[in-house]
Amino acid sequence: MDYEGRLNAAMEAARQSGAMLVRREGFHTDRKAAKDFVTDMDRASERIIIDKLNALYPEDGFFGEEGGLRREADGMWVIDPIDGTTDYVKNQPLYTISIAYLYKGEVMVGVVYAPALDEMYTAISGRGAFMNGKPISVSSESDPYAAVASVSFVHNVPDVAKIVLPQLTALVFQVNDFRRTGSAAFDLCGVASGRFEAFLEPCLHLYDIAAGVLIVREAGGVVTGWDEGDDPLVSGNVLATNSLMHGFFAERLTLKGPAC
Repeated sequence: MDYEGRLNAAMEAARQSGAMLVRREGFHTDRKAAKDFVTDMDRASERIIIDKLNALYPEDGFFGEEGGLRREADGMWVIDPIDGTTDYVKNQPLYTISIAYLYKGEVMVGVVYAPALDEMYTAISGRGAFMNGKPISVSSESDPYAAVASVSFVHNVPDVAKIVLPQLTALVFQVNDFRRTGSAAFDLCGVASGRFEAFLEPCLHLYDIAAGVLIVREAGGVVTGWDEGDDPLVSGNVLATNSLMHGFFAERLTLKGPAC
């Protein structure tokens, strides 16, 4: 399997899409749901990425946030054309493009690109993680009082927020600080690169996290669900850490109750 070729193709597709996004040449914003936006640029970004990858790998399948499942195959591209659309609409620079390649359900290639920052995070399973071609690794911090955790307030899912927010309230007094970027893919790469010691968010989608999960794991981190036996790629309930503090965060988080 040509994973190196697919990595390079995904990087090029992300750069082409990113160049279009940073120009910001006018766009229309719609609401998909309460507090959930989509723009013409999301759709245009996904078209650029799929057209590029389909031309090179017509045998592969595609699953994108905007277009859904376009074709199923053993090899599947999973695409979030703008992760952090609200950031993009508000002209904040932390939005990303996330592209993962899965083979028979296993994430083998991950690319997360933050075009406004020109940060390209990449990984191939078993070969380490990189940012702009340089190796990255998770933080070596083991003291919770020095830990910075990126979090979500689950504003789109009120029943789940009622469970999560009290846990975050307790946890904020036990760590250094919280951050909220608005892009799960960027948060995962923040753990991979040592900017954050942890990222915790439930109710995510595969296209939000597939690439970032691989990048964290390849950088030496740990990614699990919020409860024992919970596969984050299936449930969308993500706890990613630098590994040294995984037990600390896992002991303080649970998601028993309403499903996302």
